[in-house]
Amino acid sequence: MTDPRGPVHLSGELSLEVDGAGVQVHADGADVRIVAEDVGAFVARVREAATARTGVAPGRRDLDQLAEALAASGITAHLESPTRPVAVAGAGVDSPAGALLLGTRRVRPRAAVVVIAGGRGRRLLAASAVAVVLATVLARRRR
Repeated sequence: MTDPRGPVHLSGELSLEVDGAGVQVHADGADVRIVAEDVGAFVARVREAATARTGVAPGRRDLDQLAEALAASGITAHLESPTRPVAVAGAGVDSPAGALLLGTRRVRPRAAVVVIAGGRGRRLLAASAVAVVLATVLARRRR
C-alpha cells in the first residue's frame, strides 16, 4: 500500500545530552543518523524511558514494530558512535543476523554493543566466548 501523501522527507539537526554524553541527531531526506558519544548509556536510557511510559520493558517485539514502522514510512535510521556504525534499522534493511540476534530482519547490528544490550545477545556472546576458549584449548592439545 502506498501512502497518498508521498515519501517522507526529513530535514533537521538536534543536539542533546544523555547522562552528560552528547547525542547528535541529523535528518536528511529519508535518513536519520543518531550519533551518541556513549551508545550503551543512550540505549539504556531509551529503554528506561519506554519502560516508564508503558510500565513494561521493551523487548524484541517492540524493536521489530519500531523497525517495521520506520520501513513502512521509508525511513532508514542509523545508530552510531563517533568512531563506528552500531546499527541500521528500517527501510532497505534485510538482515539475517538481525533476525537471529534481535528478532527482526529490519535491524542490522553493526557492533557488539547492540547484541550485548539484549539478554539473548549476552547469552550468545557468552556462548561464543566459551566456544572460542574450547576451540583454542583443543587446538593446543592436538599439537
